[in-house]
Amino acid sequence: MKIILRKVALFIFPAFFCILILEALLPITFFTHRHYEAIKYVSNGLSQCNNYENIATYKVSVGDLCHHTENEVPRNIFWKTDKLGNRNDEFVEKSDIMFFGDSFIEGCTLTQKETISNRVKSKLKGKVSVYNMAPYSINELESFIKMGIIKKPKVIIYSIIERYLPSPIVPNRNPENYKQKTKFNSFLEYGSLNMYIDKAFKFYSVKWIKARISDSKGAGIAGTKKSKMYFLDGKAISNNVNYAVDASKLILSYQKYFDSLGIKFIYMPMPNKETVYFDYVPFKQHQELLKLDSILKKENVLTINTLQIYNEYRKKSTKLLYNLDDTHWNNNATDLISKEIVKTIKKNKKYLGI
Repeated sequence: MKIILRKVALFIFPAFFCILILEALLPITFFTHRHYEAIKYVSNGLSQCNNYENIATYKVSVGDLCHHTENEVPRNIFWKTDKLGNRNDEFVEKSDIMFFGDSFIEGCTLTQKETISNRVKSKLKGKVSVYNMAPYSINELESFIKMGIIKKPKVIIYSIIERYLPSPIVPNRNPENYKQKTKFNSFLEYGSLNMYIDKAFKFYSVKWIKARISDSKGAGIAGTKKSKMYFLDGKAISNNVNYAVDASKLILSYQKYFDSLGIKFIYMPMPNKETVYFDYVPFKQHQELLKLDSILKKENVLTINTLQIYNEYRKKSTKLLYNLDDTHWNNNATDLISKEIVKTIKKNKKYLGI
């Protein structure tokens, strides 16, 4: 029995080692259908960043809802990150405007120049420095500021998808606790060793093979036939009738926190795809984001009313604002919303100090 086990071990260990080497050395996006999963750190303690640092790569990507089906929509995407793994052409230690939030801000399905931060930067003709800090929660952002890794910006524009409430601020949080997960980070960053280790232990090659064997496809929910549109939740999506009240309390705490730091704050909620294209789900449009905007305006919070902007746009144009095969906004939407952001900045230029 021992001889058999020894032979099995002699076969398994070299095979396992070969898989690790294969995973580490192949291109970052080799086993994924988009960048978003490919560049994420999944192993704890390898980096204080969420994404791989200092990468620049092209990939023909498809959305998360119907990949490997006849309805997927290929897009040639360029993705570049800075030394913090954030999606910027270059690192900006102290910015005039910082965007932070979720995958919409990061630009999950967009090529580099189409991200909201790059759109705004372009429209302001480079006269104002703009930085993209996503995806991060407010507590992670606070840690970076307290550790001095980034300097306080003049203005913060925060966005989160309607599906989720903003993260509560954790009071008296010690940023060193956050830094502990990167105990060996300075050593591992040499030669991007941390990235290669993370790539190796993702075992994406195994998942790729399993997906091909099981004929795995995107599990999005098809909308009405006339739209060819797919949704993440469809009719099953939650309509939290308390969302406006609950979210407003959290956003007001953000306003108070950033006021204490001398940072001006703009809130830009992002509607669910189901909310914007309710008629293609189909169901009655959820109104919570419109209610939330009204509450925040009464509290003198600067907001970008994205849902109202989308509703008005749809009355005039048939161009889509979200990808057919993905939950995220498209380049047309970032162009539209960036114009509104620039308009808001210019209108409140004296107050914002930029």
